[in-house]
Amino acid sequence: MTSRVEIEGPTRETLLRIFDSTADGVQVVDSAQRIVYCNRAAAELLDIDRDEVLGRPCYEVVVGEDYLGQPFCRGDCPIIEATRHGRSVPNFDIQARTADHRSVWLNVSVLAVEDPEGEGRLTVSLFRDVTKRRRAEILAQETIEAVGRYQPAKDEAKECNDGPYPVPSPRLTRRELDVLQLLAAGTPVPVIARTLGIKGATVSNHIEHILGKLGVHSRLEAVVFAVKGGLV
Repeated sequence: MTSRVEIEGPTRETLLRIFDSTADGVQVVDSAQRIVYCNRAAAELLDIDRDEVLGRPCYEVVVGEDYLGQPFCRGDCPIIEATRHGRSVPNFDIQARTADHRSVWLNVSVLAVEDPEGEGRLTVSLFRDVTKRRRAEILAQETIEAVGRYQPAKDEAKECNDGPYPVPSPRLTRRELDVLQLLAAGTPVPVIARTLGIKGATVSNHIEHILGKLGVHSRLEAVVFAVKGGLV
């Protein structure tokens, strides 16, 4: 007769230990929004003490703001509400204030896992520093706005285009124009992908084609070219 071996499920401690060596910052909160875990990478990114933040509300530790500077991390967090009900959450960017009063942009991915201690779901936030990328996007947007302020009036533009050697417009596809317009609005690639219902890799391919057709070497140059040429 074969005896049955009972295998115990993972404890919360063994589950969270998986994230100890993760390069991304990881913060885990329970259903009451209390921090139950914070890895070393998260502590370094936010300049916090891992042990001191345990048990504290997550919105008091990560004082996050959205693109408009409005509070994102709060007691009635929609992210926590979504994970409580098992709904998926697309990755997003927030601007966090560190303990030493620095501002850092984080790209956040969220997972919901069952709490081995039987207290509902745990919300696992994995985040990485995207400050350089976000600053580049802000610079691109500011450049677009600056170029827009110096656009000639319609009559002036017509006179400029009446010359004998007009510059031919690059032949962008409808989808390439859609991507370019979203780039001009400062939209990140993941958001462009979700907006157009395509994969991020497809967006990147469209951007490469746009750069080639416009004869430029960066997204910022492409946007400036498009604004000057009236493509967006």
